[in-house]
Amino acid sequence: MSTQHNTLDCIQPPVHKKKELCDMDYSQDPPRILSNYLVHAPKPFNAEPHLPLLVNAGLITPTDVFFKRNHGPIPDIQLEDHQVYIGVQSHGQSDAGVEWKALSMNDIMTRWPKATITASLQCAGNRREGLAQLKEVKGVIWKAGTISNAVWSGPRLCDILKDIAGVPQDLHNEMIRNYHVSFEADDHVKEDACYGSSIPLRKAMDPLGDVILAYEMNGQPLTRDHGFPLRVIVPGYIGARSVKFLQKILVQPQESTSFFQRRDYKILPPWIDSSNVDTAWDTTVSLGEMNVQCVICTPMEKEVILCPKPVTVKGYAISGGGRAIYRVELSVDGGKTWEPVDKIEQTPDKISGMYWAWALWEKKVPKILTTSEIVVRAYDSSGNMQPEFPIWNYRGVMNNAWFRVNNVIQMPQPNM
Repeated sequence: MSTQHNTLDCIQPPVHKKKELCDMDYSQDPPRILSNYLVHAPKPFNAEPHLPLLVNAGLITPTDVFFKRNHGPIPDIQLEDHQVYIGVQSHGQSDAGVEWKALSMNDIMTRWPKATITASLQCAGNRREGLAQLKEVKGVIWKAGTISNAVWSGPRLCDILKDIAGVPQDLHNEMIRNYHVSFEADDHVKEDACYGSSIPLRKAMDPLGDVILAYEMNGQPLTRDHGFPLRVIVPGYIGARSVKFLQKILVQPQESTSFFQRRDYKILPPWIDSSNVDTAWDTTVSLGEMNVQCVICTPMEKEVILCPKPVTVKGYAISGGGRAIYRVELSVDGGKTWEPVDKIEQTPDKISGMYWAWALWEKKVPKILTTSEIVVRAYDSSGNMQPEFPIWNYRGVMNNAWFRVNNVIQMPQPNM
């Protein structure tokens, strides 16, 4: 009998070996609507939507507008063949001693209730461009479009870990407090044998944490670009923790040993740069929850507006940990004076009440002068606010300084 049909045999998951860059095959990558994106790199494909398109698409980002972040070729996985391996590693136990169990996609799609959450994913490197303007940074020089919002569906990870791995539900349990759950993808990447990451086990087991194994996005099966056939969704955390092409889940006493957990996605101290970065990785905390963020999507820098009427400024705001956006303020004089925006639209999860989705906001401005500097800042429900100026770090992550737009020109529309 095939192990993919509702069996839980103890087996060993496939072992990934690191590929050389010359062996990476991008010929089977899926087609994309390139006009929707600012493409930063074709191989691996990394692209963000144009900001006006992103905000005007509405609260739920269409799949063909959602930003694309990749570290290698897009794997071509067959739904009926794919299995997810789950295990628990005790203190002092080697990988070889882990008792693995395997779930088919049919198991994942039928054995547990399907939960549906609306959550925004944001790359930790969103707005890296602002830090690169200060000093050299490492990474894709993203602008402000590596964030999108979607409806995700699949079983809750806490239910699967309870039933398959025997993880206790009591959130006061010592294991819940001290352990982590790591994820590995069925892919090949430039930096490691495969993509991997981890989150604290307490986040995974918290029923209000809403961590799910998603096989649907916006009511349809995941596309290959977004993790088909299965991905983790860790709402409120940086996007790097929502691992795509999910193949392996391991509950373990320590964080994942993956490159992307140990040597990436960390706010390094300001004295760390390319010359001494290897001294800092092990003493710097891995990123988890997002910080508070707010961006103007339209008008854009140097935009010419051919209309004498009031201008509607639009943008998004987000915070981590399920915190709501409490207030958004706009200035048209570089931050000397501020006014609240006219409208903020953000909806909590219907079951947990957590604010995993972004807020879209609008503010009507009577007139934009050539000398105007438009600035926006946000506050979340815990009182967290954005700093006035960027805080540089070598990896170029978590830039959430006040967002500024300059050189917008508004003029009457010429007579035809």
